[in-house]
Order: sequence, then structure tokens, then C-alpha cells
Amino acid sequence: MTIRNVIFDWSGTLVDDLEAVWRSTNYTLKKSGVPEMSLSEFRDEFSLPFDEFYARVTPGVSLEELEVWYKESFVKEQRSVQALPHSEAFFEFCRNEGMRTFLLSTIHPDHYRVQSQKVNFIFDREYVRVMDKRLKIREILEENNLSAGETIFIGDMQHDVETAKAGGIFSCAVLTGYNTRRQLAAARPDWIVENLSVLHQQWETHGASL
Repeated sequence: MTIRNVIFDWSGTLVDDLEAVWRSTNYTLKKSGVPEMSLSEFRDEFSLPFDEFYARVTPGVSLEELEVWYKESFVKEQRSVQALPHSEAFFEFCRNEGMRTFLLSTIHPDHYRVQSQKVNFIFDREYVRVMDKRLKIREILEENNLSAGETIFIGDMQHDVETAKAGGIFSCAVLTGYNTRRQLAAARPDWIVENLSVLHQQWETHGASL
């Protein structure tokens, strides 16, 4: 079976925004009267959908209020966001091989608009502000006439692996983002790679066949 369609996550997969999100989350926690987290604690605790994460760590605070605080901080913090090493080369390889490329992310459209101006990823179609990707994946496959056996979702979190399973497609977890190897292994993806250069080398050498 040959991969013809690649669905990408954004944060931690194509761009490095971990520290920016962590700092803005801590700003939001502080505004909520909740203790801040170390980066290690944040990686242990943070999960998607993020509304469930905030319901757990800031009970009683509305998501609307949390988002106002978060955006106050992230407007400045996201200036540090840049493409992850190897992500642009891998993406270009996929496009040159004639693969269709899609974005599936929880990122806010305002933040995506700013960040996407700094990095060069041109998708066939973009799906942003998707709170629970697991509930959206089958619709994406149907809308774009994607064969599940020819499609892979690449992401950095357990939620991304769960999303791939919900859609009956292949999953590849990268260790460049939010979840650790231990966390990702627990979700049982089809592959775990250190970064996208590993997948790039494999596909360039052997072809994107499974």
C-alpha cells in the first residue's frame, strides 16, 4: 500500500511552539489563581481536547475567559514560533512526490494566520480550530475522497494517534513536540520517529509504501 495523502498536525509537528504555548498557559493559570507548571509538568499534564485540560486544571473558569487571557500573552509569545528542523524539507518532498497534504489542528485561526506567514507550508486544504480531531477525521476523509489505506496522520500527541485510529488511517508520531516517547507509545501508533527527517529518509529510500 502506498501513501498518497498526508494529514499533518501543526504544533509540535511542523512548527516549534511548545515553549510559547507553555508560557502563555502559565500566564492563563496565574490569571486563574492556579499554580504555574514547570515545562516538564506541563508536558505531563497537557492534553487534547484542550477544553478538557482547562476544565481539569482551572475548574469553574469559563473557556471564554481563559481564551482572552491566553491570547493576551500569546500575541507576544508566538513571535518565537518557527518551523521545526526538517519539517519544511519533508513537506516539500511530499508535495514533489505528488502527495496531497492537509492540515488538521486545534490552532486558533488568528494564530495560524500569523504563524503561517512565517513558514512555507501550502496545503491542499486546512482544518483549524478543530477542538476534537477524532470527531472530524472521517468527515475530512469523505470530503476529500481520501482512501483510508492510502492516508497517514502525522502528529506529536496521543490525541493525534487516537484521531488516526478513529479514521482507520495510518499514524506516525513524532518526538518533536508535546508528548514524550512514553506517552506516545501508550497510544500505540503505527510508527514513532525522532523527527521528520527519519520519515523523509525512509520514504526517499524505500518509497512511501507500507
